[in-house]
Amino acid sequence: MTEAFQHAPSLLEKVETPYITLWMDEEGFLCGRYPENTHLSLEVAISIVESRIFFAKGNSFPLLIDMRGIKSTTRKAREYMATIGATLVKAGALITGSALNRTLGNIFLTIDKPVVPTKLFTNEESARQWLRQYL
Repeated sequence: MTEAFQHAPSLLEKVETPYITLWMDEEGFLCGRYPENTHLSLEVAISIVESRIFFAKGNSFPLLIDMRGIKSTTRKAREYMATIGATLVKAGALITGSALNRTLGNIFLTIDKPVVPTKLFTNEESARQWLRQYL
């Protein structure tokens, strides 16, 4: 009697919060996009990670993040995202845009040193190509 629901799509195919939009794509990547002019404080970072873990139902996925909307971060937010915030992330591909945005990404990689494989990209296809090794 419940067979009709075994292949039904999840009710959580996409989630939007004030800080990030998350969705699963057809390749099996957990994708996220920050809205324009995002200020990443520790409180915002905690909220984003909680939303991601809830959306992913506690499963681990390669993460494809469009971080072009981030305009500033705090040190505590970057430290959190590099450590506790990487919980249930297999690897992270971060898409950057402006010179400022790329600088924020480089600071994250060189100073905060994420605990999972993480790399910056300027285009989505290169990010996806690199991330496929973690599927």
